[in-house]
Amino acid sequence: MDQLDILKSKWQSQTSDVPNYSKEQLRGLLAKKSSSIVKWLLIIAIIEFAVFAVLGFFSHGLNVERNTIAIIGKPFYYGSIILHYAAILVFIYLFYQNYRNISTVQPTRSLMNKILKTRRTMKWYIWYNLIYMMLVTMIVAVLTIEHDPNIVKLSQTQEFMEHPTLFYFMMLGAFFVVTLAMCVVLFLIYQVIYGVLLRRLKRNYNELKRMEI
Repeated sequence: MDQLDILKSKWQSQTSDVPNYSKEQLRGLLAKKSSSIVKWLLIIAIIEFAVFAVLGFFSHGLNVERNTIAIIGKPFYYGSIILHYAAILVFIYLFYQNYRNISTVQPTRSLMNKILKTRRTMKWYIWYNLIYMMLVTMIVAVLTIEHDPNIVKLSQTQEFMEHPTLFYFMMLGAFFVVTLAMCVVLFLIYQVIYGVLLRRLKRNYNELKRMEI
């Protein structure tokens, strides 16, 4: 049982020999716990951004990256990366704003709204990453099927020359299945990393809601 549970149980079953705990004390503790949760959401998002930025830096110049740039072109490759990093920085800024807002002293109803806003922002962040991965990977898949020398050579074999459309959709389907599997894995990772914190935020919101009734 954590500090909030102890304080809440004493508040709900107050007797003459137990100090009185007000709603303000419970609300203050909930605000403190919510602020700590949002701070960790911010820290994890920054770490995630830094890790992928470092991996991208060290992968620059590798054969795989050079081949990818040659196939899809520099404008799309670097443009998509810049837009993605810009979007992530915007989300980090929003997380920081949420952290500042929840950290300030405010009425219960306002705190509840800030918690809901934080949960929405995190859900948007998760879905943005999943949609970005799916969309960009499928665009790369289309360009790869059309321009990759090995795939083009395979499509010109006797087995596939008579059915070019079938070959195209078979390759596209294979890319889609692999990408979908990657998105599912990423979603599960997010559920483990961010899901726990979001559920704690929801619990705090429900506690505040009960106090308002």
